Amino acid sequence: MARPALTEEAIACFRDRLCEIATHRFAERGYAGVSLRGLARDLGCSPNTPYRYFEDKDEILAVVRARAYQELRAYGCRALRRPGEPLERLERLGLAYLRFAREKPHAYQIAFELLQPDAARFPALLRARADAWQVIRDAVALAVESGALQGDVDEVSHIFWAGMHGLVTLELAGQLQTGSVSKLSRPMIRALLRGVAAPTRGDPDD
Repeated sequence: MARPALTEEAIACFRDRLCEIATHRFAERGYAGVSLRGLARDLGCSPNTPYRYFEDKDEILAVVRARAYQELRAYGCRALRRPGEPLERLERLGLAYLRFAREKPHAYQIAFELLQPDAARFPALLRARADAWQVIRDAVALAVESGALQGDVDEVSHIFWAGMHGLVTLELAGQLQTGSVSKLSRPMIRALLRGVAAPTRGDPDD
């Protein structure tokens, strides 16, 4: 007897459950430490069941990573909903980035810290990553266009992102020697922005 076709709702539900478990497993054990058989065991299903929903482990990781980037983008977009001056908005965006890493540490690790298969195989992953980056770039571009910041938009955006990522990485690795992300985040964001701020009248470089 043929197996009954899965409904879209059933497919989405199983994929969500599998991705939730896979996010934790990839973050805890790394790419090599995760198998579809192990994920099936955690889900309480047969070893072959995941293959009805995903081609292989690489696809699962790609979907999990794309979801992590989508969550990161959502945090940033929520932070930018309120109006404000460009530098104020960038500060809120930086705090949202750090909040995402604290509240979703496994997703953050999946997005940035694993040795991973070639992302070029998965267009949806590339789009999600680009969308997350675009939130930062657009906020920086607005600040440059307003005259609050100076420099190449892509360079300034990378400086800003690298600063956020560095602070998060130190905390997740337990390497912060003083303070915490919550204590250091505002001073660091402001220091980063001062470094690329446009000179004001009376500055030595005028």
